Amino acid sequence: MADENSRKSEQEVDGVPVYLPDNLKASSFCNNIIAQFSPEEFSIDFINMGAVHNAFVARIALTPSHMKRFAKLTAQKVAEYEKMFGDIPETIEEQNK
Repeated sequence: MADENSRKSEQEVDGVPVYLPDNLKASSFCNNIIAQFSPEEFSIDFINMGAVHNAFVARIALTPSHMKRFAKLTAQKVAEYEKMFGDIPETIEEQNK
């Protein structure tokens, strides 16, 4: 049974098995992002700004080359989404038109 559960916790990324820990299986909602950088790294804070409280969801640090690939991948995924579902409004005002 343990082998079956560990297989369910693995995904393949570029043909390499990657373990997904239980504490990362659930998604966290983020509605605000703060990004900083230095010569050595980019740092991205994902924040949930809520009515009751505001909380950091995650802080991720990336090398500049990883950040560039992340930005390209994100742009590609947004383009794919918009091709399927239409333009994404950038502001609430645009969304309410």
